[in-house]
Amino acid sequence: MVKLLLIMLLGLLLWLGIDSYGMAQNEARLESRLNRLESELGRLRSQISRVEYQLAIPNRPMAPPQPSPPPALLEPSLEEQFDNLATLAIELKQQVRQLERRVEQLESAP
Repeated sequence: MVKLLLIMLLGLLLWLGIDSYGMAQNEARLESRLNRLESELGRLRSQISRVEYQLAIPNRPMAPPQPSPPPALLEPSLEEQFDNLATLAIELKQQVRQLERRVEQLESAP
């Protein structure tokens, strides 16, 4: 009777030990899979950032080179240069604001 009880107790302990070993392996597999998913998420975020950056740069079609006019015709007046500079400054400010909004969106994303 005592032998049977000892055998049953030993069997129960072995069964519990094997079961906990299997659970530990499952936890290790889940943790490994979670790490892989986190890594994949980081790569995807990086790719999204690169795509957003590429979309922010305007695509300009390549025009064939045109013959250059004489140098006297190339130089705009000071007033035209100032207007061009003002336009470029406004466009640059708009692009900076757009980039700041995108950065805020990316930083606030979970």
